[in-house]
Amino acid sequence: KVNYGPALWLFFGKNYNSNESLLGRPEHTDSVTHDGTFHYQLSGTKIWRLRPTAELMEQNESSPSNKKRKVEESESDKANNHHIEVECRQGDILLLNTRLWWHSTIIPSQDDPCISYARDIYFSEQKHDCENEPQSNRESSMTNVDGTWATEAIEADTILFTEHNMPDIELPRVQLRTEMASFLDNTASEGPNCQLVELEDDEGGTFMAVVTLRDIREGEFFTLLESDDEEESGDEDCSEEALEEEE
Repeated sequence: KVNYGPALWLFFGKNYNSNESLLGRPEHTDSVTHDGTFHYQLSGTKIWRLRPTAELMEQNESSPSNKKRKVEESESDKANNHHIEVECRQGDILLLNTRLWWHSTIIPSQDDPCISYARDIYFSEQKHDCENEPQSNRESSMTNVDGTWATEAIEADTILFTEHNMPDIELPRVQLRTEMASFLDNTASEGPNCQLVELEDDEGGTFMAVVTLRDIREGEFFTLLESDDEEESGDEDCSEEALEEEE
């Protein structure tokens, strides 16, 4: 039995009389907890560019149906470096787990508006019960996150950024085992995966850096451990300006 989430997502775009295709968000994965989403193309044409995450490749390799077939290294590299293009036209349905597939979309030049809607699905009744589920869980299942994520697996104790090369981004600051950590990472027990530390350079000076607390999976959002001082002040960002203030 397939269960549906409470939200219906509507996507609208237009690219009339243009010589170029209209690009959507850059390639990304979504921080979601459902088993997949079906996208129904109501009008126009949309092109999906897809490639599997490392997690999906590992699941495929460990699947019982693949016990007699091991994914070779070259095959895995090919999947990670090459995209599948799927053209959805009016009336087409695409079923996709956007957490396990890197994806981006393109709207080619066309006379009709590009309109589609999507609905989240759950293959297990225990995973989603709209009537009995806590309100906080229902809200998170209807929400996606814009954030900064790992494009590849990263080992613990890796320096991600320093005050000298910090990009213009914000990292959510969370406490251990908080609802936000669960929302961004889907694993509350793991909690935040980065921390802000003071390091010493070769000349005896110090600088601030964002360092990984633990191993980070490909596609996992970066979250920053909140310090005691930040809990009191309610500071919520980790930007280039914030690093300068720490200095």
